[in-house]
Amino acid sequence: MNRLRRMVTFGAAMALLAGTAIGMATPAMAQMEKRFSIPEETSLTPTPGGRINMLIRLDVQTLDPHVTSDTSGFLIVEQIYESLLETTMDGLQPALAESWEISEDGKTYTFKLRQNAKFHSGNPVTSADVKYSIERIQNPATASPRARSYSNITSIETPDDHTVVFNLNAPNAPFLTLLSTYGASIVDRTVIEGTGLNQTTDAGSGAFKLREHVVGQRVVLDKHTEYWREGQPYLDGIDITWNPDDNARAAAIRSGTVDFLWFAAPEFIDALKTDPAVKWFGGSGSLSLHFRMNTSRKPWDDVRVRQAVFYALDRQEILDIANSGHGTVLNAGYLPPDRWGSVKEPIYGAPDIEKAKALLAEAGYPDGFETNLLVISTSAFQVRSAEVEQYQLANVGIKVNLQLAESTVANAAIRANDFDIYQSGFSMTLDPDERFSSAFATGGGLNYGNWSDPEYDALIEKARTELDRDAREKLYQEAETILATRGPVGMTWASASYDVLANKVMGYNGDAGLSFRFYRNLWLQQ
Repeated sequence: MNRLRRMVTFGAAMALLAGTAIGMATPAMAQMEKRFSIPEETSLTPTPGGRINMLIRLDVQTLDPHVTSDTSGFLIVEQIYESLLETTMDGLQPALAESWEISEDGKTYTFKLRQNAKFHSGNPVTSADVKYSIERIQNPATASPRARSYSNITSIETPDDHTVVFNLNAPNAPFLTLLSTYGASIVDRTVIEGTGLNQTTDAGSGAFKLREHVVGQRVVLDKHTEYWREGQPYLDGIDITWNPDDNARAAAIRSGTVDFLWFAAPEFIDALKTDPAVKWFGGSGSLSLHFRMNTSRKPWDDVRVRQAVFYALDRQEILDIANSGHGTVLNAGYLPPDRWGSVKEPIYGAPDIEKAKALLAEAGYPDGFETNLLVISTSAFQVRSAEVEQYQLANVGIKVNLQLAESTVANAAIRANDFDIYQSGFSMTLDPDERFSSAFATGGGLNYGNWSDPEYDALIEKARTELDRDAREKLYQEAETILATRGPVGMTWASASYDVLANKVMGYNGDAGLSFRFYRNLWLQQ
């Protein structure tokens, strides 16, 4: 075996492997007010006990960490499940794995597991559970949208209960980052193979365990009393409810009905920032918004039609109306310009209506055409985005009919490939590979509409094995340019998200754009 090198902190080596910079900002982004903690609170001693009421926008679709892809699921799953590593504002940190080593050829990863980590069932976390979890993701029967990212794992060995070895067929630059995400959560195999996951049973080892999920009403999480982090979580539990009405949600935090308003609607942010009864956190981008054109249907299979749409859009207007200007316009690819791997210079500027019309005429649609845009009805900012896009596309002769649907109906339609256009958005991942592979590469689990571009696929595959950080970024920039100029999505804007908390809720110290697992640090000042 090749000599192994120790890899237990983020450091320079992690920058080489993950190729990800946190906190970089363009001048425009630097002017956006951000706050991820309150320094004076860090000197206080946390008081254990108590529960908080959290209000989110929508119910979770599934609490299976290997399947979920909605943001509500992301939030809740990260309270229940842990992965081998964890993403923080300081980079990658040990989680269920206390240390790891990488072979000189970059194809063998050896992890040492904590010996005091337990699942909510009381079972110890073992290497067999790690092997089971990753192989479950790889299994087509699971239908994990992230399976493609783990395709170059050739075998997983478990020499003892607390050692797990991953063998890869080639170096994988984002591998450690992938193993820090909720999509790589380690599950209790005895639970999955026994009772399975249900509304009162989870298979996690995270800071909180599931007491119940009453569909359409609430999720109740209780403290994991045998959590491996000594003294944490501080809270006895988190009670989560939801309401798509942005006015009602803002009123709830102001009245004290709830303690934690998650991702407050942008039109209320300025007023909430001045309310003495609450405090705010956030300002970073967590979602990349777009609408996806079904390239398996006409006319969206014609790149000239898609390009006409790209030139017809006024992205600043969409951001201003849909999100009260809070965020960043996406005038290039999926990534905003402050993210590593993004295209820094705009590809699109002000709308070019004449160019858009000329492209439509060249494609055989001189008088335009009619199409349907599917939108989740309970997501107000998505509906507003769709309404602006509707009248912008009318300027070039494309008549867009809005199809408003509940989230379950909309999600069923896109999975069945039963849509023309779908108003959508994806949370941004720390390393671009996970999202690029699942959402845009051929065969990706979130590649709705089945867009396929061999050149794009080749760039993503090459970037995965490229260990030189600068070279890898250039590959992603090439891929982003393809996505922006002939891809299946009309990129619009990246959000700036804010959480609003009651003054008694202490210990907020993270960036929700990276992870929600830092909620274990929350506590109540009694």
